[in-house]
This record gives sequence, structure tokens and C-alpha cells, in this order.
Amino acid sequence: MITDFVFNLYCIPIRSDLTLDTQQAPNPQQHAPVQYAPAPYPQYIQDDEIDLFELVGKLWARKLTIATITAVISVGAAAVALLLPPTWQTETRAYVTSPANLAHLNDLQQQIGIGATSANGAFTLYSRYLNSQATSRSVFQESGLAAQALEKAGKGDNDRVLADGFEAFNKNLAINHSNPKKNIGQFITIGFDAQSQPFSAQLINDYLLPSARAKTIAVLTTELSTALTQGKAKLLRQITQIEQQFIESASFKTLELTDALDIARAGGLNSFISDRFTTINAPTLFMLGTDILTKQLEQQKDEMDKYRLISVQGKNDTGKPMLANVIPLYLKLQRLENLEIDLSQLQPVTIDEPAQVPATPIKPKKSLIVALGVILGGMLGVFIALIQIAVANRKEKMTVASDN
Repeated sequence: MITDFVFNLYCIPIRSDLTLDTQQAPNPQQHAPVQYAPAPYPQYIQDDEIDLFELVGKLWARKLTIATITAVISVGAAAVALLLPPTWQTETRAYVTSPANLAHLNDLQQQIGIGATSANGAFTLYSRYLNSQATSRSVFQESGLAAQALEKAGKGDNDRVLADGFEAFNKNLAINHSNPKKNIGQFITIGFDAQSQPFSAQLINDYLLPSARAKTIAVLTTELSTALTQGKAKLLRQITQIEQQFIESASFKTLELTDALDIARAGGLNSFISDRFTTINAPTLFMLGTDILTKQLEQQKDEMDKYRLISVQGKNDTGKPMLANVIPLYLKLQRLENLEIDLSQLQPVTIDEPAQVPATPIKPKKSLIVALGVILGGMLGVFIALIQIAVANRKEKMTVASDN
């Protein structure tokens, strides 16, 4: 019927006696032969429309297939969700410490004579060692993760196993610094993912944070010890210089008195000769006479033996006084000698709170996996049902064609 309608539509009769002049009436008795305008090519309309109701009915007829495939995939997804090992995540934060926590460190630095470490400086130093690969590698070894990796791998290339294990450890460890544009104050967020619930917090609290703190304290202790050694050496050099100047001056004075005494004895001058025109100095020192020169020489020798010289340790000189210029330097040296460098209680950063044992794992998300399994299973079931419907329709058409 559709084909006939189309054919009639395209094959409209055309009369040759029709004209556009409406004033001349056509002669009804004269008829021109009817001419038909043939279609340029045969028109065929193929019915390719999809009947959705029919398709839904066919899918409903295969509901058991769809439901079975959906159920199988869903059960598989649930099994995967149950069999996947859980991943536990915990984290903590490290903030810039307060100046009060650095009071002991700053006091030691002041006594030694070096610049004080600020709270931001301690935070930067701690951050450097927290992000250090050396720290991560020591934690990887000390926490037992390296031994676990070797144990799981069994026999093989140990270096390769350790390298892969350390790479996986670094992926599970997250150390993020705060953004000054988005956050108020400086802080570091430390997180770790582990397949053991308590170990995720244990690695941060017992290994990572103590290791970074120990390395920070070790560096500060080394700086203090080096500065202390240099400070003591400098004081000793200054004391030695002052005492050597004293020894040289006293020796030169003794030599002058000895020469003058020899001249006075040779000239027979026993007492001082008063002469207002003569000035007593080194060349005329002999004019004091042997009596005065002898006493001055004895006093000079007593002066040399009177003081305790730090640079020249002698016997039974602990009770002797020190040179006036040496006393303040010696006291400072004694303070440095008795200075004990102990930074075991130092807190270079402030930990918000210890990492807590997580209550729930972050992976796998079982509900999401099951939901995806149901969705994918349903989609796969419908797809297989559609293939079955297409195959059945093709067989039906081939049967009809063979019957005709």
C-alpha cells in the first residue's frame, strides 16, 4: 500500500491543454492525451523502525539471562571486595614550635657566642630532614619493612627487591607542606597508608617523627660542639698571647737589671748616685748602684714566679693568682669547659597530636565495588540479551526468506 501511494504521488497526470490564461475557457470536447511523468528511479521504502515495546518485551522474555549474569558479576564483585586487603590511613601535623621550647638551645648558643636559632629556623631544619631520603631509608630499614619485602620475595635479587619495596614505601608516605596563600601559619601534614591497622600510626609515631627529630638534634648538637671547641681554642690563644707578652716583658726586664748590676759592680757603684742632670733609663740603669739593682732583680724574679700561667703549667701553682688580663678570659674558658651540651629534651617542632590508629580503612570501598558490579553486571546481561535477540531475528528472517 505504501509503495502504491508513493507511486501515485510521483506519477501525477499532466494535461497539456491547461494554460495560465484564465479568460479562455478550455474546450471540454478537446482532450489531449494524458502524459505521466515517470519517477526518475524506483522508490522503495524500507521499514527499519525499532519497536521499543517489542524490544522491551523480548528483553523481558530473557530476564532470567540478564538476572543470572547480573547476579554472577555482583557476587564476583562482592568476593573481590571481601578478598582485597584493607588499606588503613592515618596522619598528623607538625607546626612551628614556640620560642619557649628553644630557650635551652638559645641559652647554649648565647654562652658559646653564636647566633640563636629561631622557631622558623628549627622548623625549616626539621622539615629538611623529614623530607630527606636518608630519613625515609632509615625508617624503611628500622621499621622492618625492608625485612618483610625480602621475606616475601624469597630468593632473588635483593637489591631489586629492596628498591621496589622502598619505592612502594615512598608512595604510601605523604608529606605535604601548607600553602601560605591558603593556610594560616606553617605546618606539615604527615600521612601513611598501610595494610596493618596499628602499623599505620606506629610508623609515624615510633619511627618517622623520632628519626627526623633525632637528625635535627644531631645537627644542632654538632654545630654547638664545633662552636664550643672553636670558642675554647680562641680563648686559649688569647690567654697564651697575654701570658707570653708578660713572660717576654719580664725576661727582658730581668736581662736589663742583670746587665746594669754587672756594670755597677764593675764600676764599684754600690749606692745610687744622685745627679739632677742624669735621667735613669736603660743605658743609665747601672747608676742605681748594686744595692738597689740587686733588690730590683730579686723582685723581678719574684714577679715571674708570683703568677699562675695557664699556658705554662707548673708544679704547685694552683694557689697563685693569675694575670689581671687573663682572669676574665679564664673564667669564660671555665664556663665553656663546664658547659654540657644536652639537647635530648629539645622539641624543634610542635606535633599537633600523635597519629591515631584509624577506625575504618580507606580502601577497598566495598559498597562502591558491589554497586559497580551490579551496574556492570546488568549492562553485560542486557548486552548479551540484545545479541541473542539479534541472532534470533536474523534466523527468523532467513527462515521466512527460504520459505518464500
